[in-house]
Amino acid sequence: RDWPSVQRPSDFLSSYSAPRPMHFRNLLLLVPAAPAAKCGMAPSDPQYQDFLSNTTTHLPGWNTVDLDMPAADRWTHIVTPVAKDMQFMIDTFKQLAGKVSQDIFALLELLSTKKVDELVDAMPKEYGDEIRGISKATGIKLAEVFFYNIAYEIEGACTSLVSQDAAGNLVHGRNLDFGLFFGWNTTEHQWRLTDALRPLLQNVRFIRGGETVFNATVFAGYVGLLTGMKTGGFSITVNTRFDGTLWKGLRDWISGADRTGHFLSFLTRDAIMLDATYDQAVQRINSSKLLGPAYMIVGGVKPGEGAIVTRSHNESLHFVSLKDAEAAGKNYILQTNYDNWVKAPFFDDRRTPGQKCMEEVIAEQKVDFGGVFQVLSAIPTRNRLTTYSTLMSVHDGRMEAYYQHCPEPHCAVWMSEATLV
Repeated sequence: RDWPSVQRPSDFLSSYSAPRPMHFRNLLLLVPAAPAAKCGMAPSDPQYQDFLSNTTTHLPGWNTVDLDMPAADRWTHIVTPVAKDMQFMIDTFKQLAGKVSQDIFALLELLSTKKVDELVDAMPKEYGDEIRGISKATGIKLAEVFFYNIAYEIEGACTSLVSQDAAGNLVHGRNLDFGLFFGWNTTEHQWRLTDALRPLLQNVRFIRGGETVFNATVFAGYVGLLTGMKTGGFSITVNTRFDGTLWKGLRDWISGADRTGHFLSFLTRDAIMLDATYDQAVQRINSSKLLGPAYMIVGGVKPGEGAIVTRSHNESLHFVSLKDAEAAGKNYILQTNYDNWVKAPFFDDRRTPGQKCMEEVIAEQKVDFGGVFQVLSAIPTRNRLTTYSTLMSVHDGRMEAYYQHCPEPHCAVWMSEATLV
């Protein structure tokens, strides 16, 4: 068995220690708040033209995943060169995950009682075969590659925004932040897991019949979709949402009690592979059963095509569209990691400065890649968890992604992922 019992510690669980009896969301309250009244854009922030002209800031790409190939072979050329980086990242996650929260530790204990082959077999076959192929190509244990591919179901954070200029052109941007409480590097003053993820970043084209189906920004070896664009169709980004279920849907799936729900990033990949239009994608992600709560942000090609899909595992909550925002006098929608119909918490209010930044960009008529990049680069949207920024124009078929860091002393240490459409 790849997953030994919890009574007999394995290589997979031996580095975990039980956390203090405190939930993840309680930990957040221990962090001092940062001022959030101002936009945050400053001359010291990364500048779009500088990043555009400096290729060292660009994510590697474009690699190709050929969907006509056997699923087990599709990722081999991408993951083999970064196998050591993948193993290091997984080891870092393993060493720290159980210490973050009692609930995560309980989830890991549940995982340890299951046969990994059974779990991978229970996934959609195409994705399960891709995960098996990645394990074989890298030499990383199947249990560990499986765990890596459900990591976003366990931890993450985000901000998303759909913006539209006066001519009706849409820009979808995103910061992805990950690694809150996963090991503080006291020398670099950065989160260890966040740093371990950056070497895995790549831009990838998924092709079929020699034609591009969609483009994505990925972590090598992670087969789901967190950031993607189908030219002429739509773009999707994913934001973490927290509720009181404590991963009940994922626990039920792992235990076998209920496997009718979709993994979040598999559902978004299904949408971008199978759906042709913005409306079709929104319908799919707004109605399909999930394993847990989420925000999914969709941008389209036509004026007014933008949506924040707020989900529990089994229902849609407070659907918001760009057309709704326009009716209220705004030409953008913005989503962080908290329900947009309630006030953002004092300890992590990226919504207020993000909105102020967007208002400034709109006032200056800079609703383009450069303007959106500056919003994404402003503190606290850019923070110590930020790994990359991606900018997308579905209409133009244009997608750019850049490494992001936040080394400034006043960078917030706890803020998570930001996505901007």
